[in-house]
Amino acid sequence: MVKAILASATPERDDRLFPGDVAQFSDGGGLGLAHGAAGVLYVLEQTGADRYEEGERWLLDHTDPAPVGTPLGLYDGLAGVAYVLDLLGHRQRALDLVDGILRERWQNLSSDLHGGLAGLGLVLGRLAHTTGETQLRERAAEAARLLVRRLAEPRPAPPRRRAGLLRGASGIALFLLREYEETGAPELRDAAAEALRQDLECCVVQKGGGLEVDEGWRTLPYLGDGSVGLGMVVDDFLALGGDDGHGTFEGARSGILTAATSRFYAQPGLFQGRAGMILHLSRTSAPGATPERLAEQVAGLGWFAMSYQGQLAFPGHQMMRLSMDLGTGTAGCLLALGAALDGQTRARLPFLPPLRGAH
Repeated sequence: MVKAILASATPERDDRLFPGDVAQFSDGGGLGLAHGAAGVLYVLEQTGADRYEEGERWLLDHTDPAPVGTPLGLYDGLAGVAYVLDLLGHRQRALDLVDGILRERWQNLSSDLHGGLAGLGLVLGRLAHTTGETQLRERAAEAARLLVRRLAEPRPAPPRRRAGLLRGASGIALFLLREYEETGAPELRDAAAEALRQDLECCVVQKGGGLEVDEGWRTLPYLGDGSVGLGMVVDDFLALGGDDGHGTFEGARSGILTAATSRFYAQPGLFQGRAGMILHLSRTSAPGATPERLAEQVAGLGWFAMSYQGQLAFPGHQMMRLSMDLGTGTAGCLLALGAALDGQTRARLPFLPPLRGAH
């Protein structure tokens, strides 16, 4: 899969480095974590591949400066690029990008993980921890305060709210839990619990016992916008000693485990397909998450396999085109398989490290 990814690279192009979802052709989309170069380089690092230095140079060249109109967020924009560049050792460029973000009206971002305050706050907290810069720690704390305040506001009546890791309250909970680990402030863990409860309110139990996000016209089990992404953060909440006293979160984990072990999923991708189930099952400490159930999902990923220049690859969203990106394609599948099959690398999504004591 690494060979397929590298064979697909087109460093001579300015719009994108690797083929991926059509979202990479939006402003700055070819750079970002979800569909652009940063996400693929992140996966190569996480799975122990050799450094792709030409790809790193491409990303550095195309963020000097970043294209006008590039979003600011973790998965859709500059915060995610900064996170990956720092991880790869390009700290000054990462700090320059974050400095540019902080000159914008970042406080007006949406709340979510994908492109909002939760994702930006995680990157600010990470860079504050690795650099010791006080301003970054203060801005991360400010983002947390804003989100706690928003969670306490009255929630609007229908239309139906988004739920899940990327665009729901679960992503907010993830950021607040990471801040709780940093500061020990109990109100942050309490607010994370409230965020998780808000997403659980958007879920329904299916006939087979699986808990899925209800969007009105469909239900979703997936990692990006479904119940499995919620389940990953519930695992973290419980691992940090969180408990509502009623078994709500433990009960939710059981239903989410059922949702993550179906025989059929329509797509292979990480955010909207079987690879997300593999990543969750490789990480969760939920009772009943056995190696056998994980192996079944790994085997099922083979249903979608295709060949690219003689190497293993996967199609993207709606199975319409080859994709190498993190969110929909081969890189996301590689990350999930790295987490499931390689105990040495312990590949993970950003800010969702392996749980202590999990298999």
